[in-house]
Amino acid sequence: MQASPVQHVGIVLEPLNHPELGPVAIDDGLFAIGRTEQPFAAYPPEIVADLSRRHARVFVEGGDAYIADLGSKNGTTVNGVALRHGIVRLHDGDEVGLARVLAYRVRLQASAPAAAPVARLASLTLEPERADLGLEAIVITSFPFLISKVDDTFARYKEKEPHQVGYLSRRHAHIFLKAGVPYVEDLGSTNGTFIGAVRLDEHAHALEEGDVLAFGGHHFVYRVRLQWEQAGPEPTVTRVSLPSAAQAPAAMDADHTTFVASAGSFLDIFCADDQPGAQEDEVNPAASTEPAPDTRGKAALMTAALLDALGGAGDTDPARLRRWLAVAGALVVALILLFQLAGAPERALQGLVDSGDFATAARLADDRLAGDPDNADVKALGTEALLKAELPQWMADLKARRFDRTVQAEARMRRLSTHNADARVLVAEIAWVGDVERFVHARGGAAAPVRDAADGARLGRMVRQWQDDQPAHQRAFATISAYVPAFRDTYAQAASDLRKLALTGGGDGNE
Repeated sequence: MQASPVQHVGIVLEPLNHPELGPVAIDDGLFAIGRTEQPFAAYPPEIVADLSRRHARVFVEGGDAYIADLGSKNGTTVNGVALRHGIVRLHDGDEVGLARVLAYRVRLQASAPAAAPVARLASLTLEPERADLGLEAIVITSFPFLISKVDDTFARYKEKEPHQVGYLSRRHAHIFLKAGVPYVEDLGSTNGTFIGAVRLDEHAHALEEGDVLAFGGHHFVYRVRLQWEQAGPEPTVTRVSLPSAAQAPAAMDADHTTFVASAGSFLDIFCADDQPGAQEDEVNPAASTEPAPDTRGKAALMTAALLDALGGAGDTDPARLRRWLAVAGALVVALILLFQLAGAPERALQGLVDSGDFATAARLADDRLAGDPDNADVKALGTEALLKAELPQWMADLKARRFDRTVQAEARMRRLSTHNADARVLVAEIAWVGDVERFVHARGGAAAPVRDAADGARLGRMVRQWQDDQPAHQRAFATISAYVPAFRDTYAQAASDLRKLALTGGGDGNE
């Protein structure tokens, strides 16, 4: 049966108990509700304190609007009825309550589709990072796409790699489109979803060409490839799209590529399992079928292997055996030293981070990266150390308006990220937040009237920079907050100030 075209639905949440916050207009197919999500992150902390980080989701499916509670601590209600781990269809005039502190009236209306972008995502390919694991590439042409241990895309490996499939959850993560851009969101999986070395938090993260995306560990690791095409009529979310081998990317071998034939459904993604524990991970389901580990020591194992190579222990002369054992012992010591030296910098950094000596770790990491700039482990440890060494005091100084110290700290962070490209992006975001707060303080507050043309021009530039590059700001914010969670409050204050600047006149830079 062919799916009918999906009607575009405009959703507006009109505040009932905090009118000063203004209405929330939802123009995407999926909208995240949580205290660290926009616009909630910009609200006064006392209002959103009872919201969970992953509180609820509003989405459109087949032309209808729905809301799903994600197991929030303080709950979601629709017309006074609690919504726990379930989904309710929204109607015009419904009243939605969030954590007993926010209440909204739902307004639904048919809306014309947004103007088509110049280019549209034709497919998103997940290319396995390691060819030796036997994984096949996944070509996704319709969205949303659910990553699940029970879906054929991954369940097909259960017989060959039961241990690895066990690290996936039944609803592990999903990839969806937002304003035509692909995003990935972890669904509270036990073993996590990662972009590079960073584990995703409760936020959805935009995917870019070349991102390394991993699900549940080191096995299901993929490189993201995006294929764009000239925009035409927008596909429906239920359209079946099965490309032929001729349409596959040229570099792909069609015989070893998995094509995703149809999109998933937000209803399935956010609907709770009926059976208790159905979402739990069986992290080691094949443990009983694994060979029993050899309990002998490493030296004994190597000696046994050497004896086997010499023809067996029973046929070897004792004196000759002692000489061979002496040689083997020397080789073992040499190999151990080589292995220790090969991983020494990483272990030293990890030890410093584990002991809390973040400042020393940050300096050593940057020195190491000067000669080995592509070492991903050192970059990740260096980034963590740098942020944990400098950011807490920087935030305290920013809150206390000790701006000279914040500028000095930003300069130190730039120096310590000279050879760490990953950290430099995050340091730039921190410095930008500092610029916002220093500018707001200098002009007497975010809501202060525009003083002159220079003030208005800078105000306008700052707001436009925020509005034009929000995905990049969100990605940097999410990564920084994963290392230093308290940064969420600092970021929320800056976002609130930017909203006030925009109202003051920053949207176009005019007075």
